[in-house]
Amino acid sequence: MKQNIKTAITIFSMVLCFNVFAQGPPGGGQGGGRGQGGGRGQGKQKPDASKIMELLDKNGDDVIDKEEASNDKKGKISEQFDTIDFNEDGVIDLEELEAVINSDKSRKISAKRVLKEVDDNDDGTLNKLEVAAQQRQELSEHFSEIDTNSDGELDLEELKVFYENTQDNSKKRKRRD
Repeated sequence: MKQNIKTAITIFSMVLCFNVFAQGPPGGGQGGGRGQGGGRGQGKQKPDASKIMELLDKNGDDVIDKEEASNDKKGKISEQFDTIDFNEDGVIDLEELEAVINSDKSRKISAKRVLKEVDDNDDGTLNKLEVAAQQRQELSEHFSEIDTNSDGELDLEELKVFYENTQDNSKKRKRRD
């Protein structure tokens, strides 16, 4: 009799476990169950920039300012505001939002922003010590090439030329690949 009860409990437990796992993720999620669109080759879908713009642009001016970005429930846009706003106009437009979402679009590096971030003594130029302290490897490795006037410091114009050339070279490499 005890053997029959043990066997019945074991079978019942197994059936219960199979049923629980066969249901898929909780909440009817979009996971990898059968018939739920979770097949191979279907990666994570990127968010739509225009929908994000529509949700956050409360005043209808087709840009997201810092106050509107603070309403982002996930907080990513607010946290990354200065990085996303690569033209440094104080607002995020649809083109900037799309560039962030579509990682295949290369974003232009702002020489002005780099100078502002790395220039510890606010003299408008970068020396080797400032570059090393901020761990800007791309600048450290090419410092003497970037410093075209050989004054031992990188100014805004030298940085602009360097980043424009860097962008042009990366675009050429992508076309070859």
